[in-house]
Amino acid sequence: MNICITRSRKDPYSETFIRNQIKGLSDRANIFSIHTGRLPERNEQGQLLSPSLFWYLHKTLKLFIGRNNYFSNYGIKKFLLRHHIDIVLSNYGLSASHMLPICRSLNIPLVAHFHGYDASRHKTLKKYAGIYQRLFNYASAIICVSVEMQKRLITLGANEEKIFNIPYGVDLKKFKPATSKNSTPLFLSVGRFTDKKAPQLTLSAFEKVWKKRSNARLIMIGSGGKLYQECKDLTTQLNMAEAVSFTGALPPDKVISYMQQAHIFLQHSLTPFSGDMEGTPNSILEASACGLAVVSTLHGGIKEAVIHDETGFLVEEKDVEGMAGYMLELFDQPELIKKMGEAGRMHIEENYDLDKQTDKLFKILQSISSLKNN
Repeated sequence: MNICITRSRKDPYSETFIRNQIKGLSDRANIFSIHTGRLPERNEQGQLLSPSLFWYLHKTLKLFIGRNNYFSNYGIKKFLLRHHIDIVLSNYGLSASHMLPICRSLNIPLVAHFHGYDASRHKTLKKYAGIYQRLFNYASAIICVSVEMQKRLITLGANEEKIFNIPYGVDLKKFKPATSKNSTPLFLSVGRFTDKKAPQLTLSAFEKVWKKRSNARLIMIGSGGKLYQECKDLTTQLNMAEAVSFTGALPPDKVISYMQQAHIFLQHSLTPFSGDMEGTPNSILEASACGLAVVSTLHGGIKEAVIHDETGFLVEEKDVEGMAGYMLELFDQPELIKKMGEAGRMHIEENYDLDKQTDKLFKILQSISSLKNN
């Protein structure tokens, strides 16, 4: 089976789930991936899909008369035909929407994979309302990553029978508990400094713990977003510079190292004014796989990834006091951290194993491709 996978950017550090998808499916089928733009412009080697002249014409027309995909469509169609593509898997609903007329004209099955903002951000849903309906009608399957997202897609008009909830998976051989750690509990957060992850609220909760336990420490991994500098400034204003460390963005192996040093994972996800919601945060899955107890919010797929009072604690969005209370409870009870960490690891093994999740996705693609060929 020849599968074309599309993504809007080649290798953003925050989208390890797409890299895992490509790698996992490459072990099961022939993968031809294209990227750069909602309507992809380049192949995996970075070469333009359309001839350079066509590419420049496309950019020029876009400047003067708005979006015109004729020349881009030509390059993608040629790519799909040359590689005898059996099925297209488009990451994010927006990319799937732009791939729709191409797949329809070539009679190639299209599977749309939604991840988060593409199923929740108000501005996006308003702009793509009409084309989403056409996408839902044509798509052979729609992949989502949480029960909450599945409900939202149905509300938007997707056929329930076409939707498959397949959360991300974790490489359990890489993300695993450490054999030993320091005795003093260490807090950790990993993620972009964006509104929906609300890192400033994580900091506010940590401050309440730090005021009562001066030996408490927090490491915040990630960068990007307007809140990064704001959080650093807040730390200075609260005189917590020695208690909070900012590492910036780190490669996966470094993230794993920090997760194996830490004891408690923090993430205060919420729904901002824009409506942008999380799907299922990969960092929470990875932290649980590493045996960390999790303190987070009742938001998106987190409600499935973390079992309240068993693998961690969940509070309502913006409940900083409640988050701080659970953080302090864990900080004072190493045995509870250990118990929740072990339960979390088991929960990930049973429900979020990368190989099993990839196999679920592959079987859906295989079934659709077989129907077309028969």
